Amino acid sequence: MDALELPAGDEIRDFVAERLKGLSESYSITKVGHITKFIEPVSCSMGITEVLELFAAQDGVESLPIEGDRGIIGIIQKSDLIKKKTALMSVTDPPVERFLDRSTFSVDASENCEKAMALILKREPSRLYDDFMIFESGRFFGIGGFANLTKNIAAIRMQDLDKAMAMQEFLMDRNSVSRPGVVARKYVRMANRIGGDFIQLMDLRDSLSMLACFDVCGKGTAAALLTGTLSSFFSTLKVSGALGSSSPSAIVAALNAVVMDQTPEEVFVAGAFAFVDGAAREATFFNCGFPPIYLFYADPESGKPKGKIVNPDLMPLGINAFVEPRGNRFPIQPNMRLFMHSDGLTEARDERGEAYGDERLRSFLYPRCMKKVEDIIRELDEEIRGFAGQAPQADDITVLSAEIS
Repeated sequence: MDALELPAGDEIRDFVAERLKGLSESYSITKVGHITKFIEPVSCSMGITEVLELFAAQDGVESLPIEGDRGIIGIIQKSDLIKKKTALMSVTDPPVERFLDRSTFSVDASENCEKAMALILKREPSRLYDDFMIFESGRFFGIGGFANLTKNIAAIRMQDLDKAMAMQEFLMDRNSVSRPGVVARKYVRMANRIGGDFIQLMDLRDSLSMLACFDVCGKGTAAALLTGTLSSFFSTLKVSGALGSSSPSAIVAALNAVVMDQTPEEVFVAGAFAFVDGAAREATFFNCGFPPIYLFYADPESGKPKGKIVNPDLMPLGINAFVEPRGNRFPIQPNMRLFMHSDGLTEARDERGEAYGDERLRSFLYPRCMKKVEDIIRELDEEIRGFAGQAPQADDITVLSAEIS
């Protein structure tokens, strides 16, 4: 008969610890089992002096599982033991079981971390930060801590935000215009990982392209969800083949109807549209509650830059139903430039709390209006970062600059 030779002492503990670590890693980051700490239990008959020595020898350990004849019967908090220990106890050295709170909070290893935190937050304030027991299929599995659970929830949320950010970037990066005569560049700086600003560029048919900017009211996740609706609307038009037969005004009216249908009453979307028709040599603009749209072009006679501003003349999308709007039509001029921006640009603040404002934007934009769009975007980034300094960014900043010829 072959004998099984087992390692001894610390090697056994290391072997067990490695196996237990593998168990915790078998749980996804969203489950409580993922944050489980495996700490060697102590006997319920052990004196409190020895238990306190164990605490002192293990940095970062704030609780110990207590083992009785039939397994783990609870955990003892280091802070409780220190509070309850008296000078007399140093002589009598009573067993740790006398200080055990048998009503220790417990949670299953397969429980969702967010739900577990919701339960923990219902505890008595004085016990809120205490460690808790984690069970697996009715058996003691290990110990969990408030700090570790909080850090893990933060990691889960960051992981989700990273995925959402990648999806939002994909939706914006995948759309573009390829028609000759239109060159567009985007500038997007979200205040958070995800946000409510969105840009849609697409060729509607051979001679017609659309450049559009959107700003969903609100910030963060809720606003970002609605940008997905905007992207889906245009994708549906494209896949269904409806783009070829839809007029610019019909597209704007249809999107307004979709936003009204898909959002609560208090939610709306500011939007600016530029439909560039190369065959008709005409550009049509719709400003739905968006900041002013800037147009620049070279005067045919003098060659000097001239400009027009398309102020908002329609309500933001999602507020009121409207029939197909007429839009503002302009003939395409030589070397025409287009500049759209969300209100996060002019509302950006410096370290003193002063807003960037429309005047500063125009002082920046007018001398550069006929530059290449790449240069305008690059210099704008330098301008805004220099203006804001170390001040936190409060709102999403989105800019669309285009050359039309």
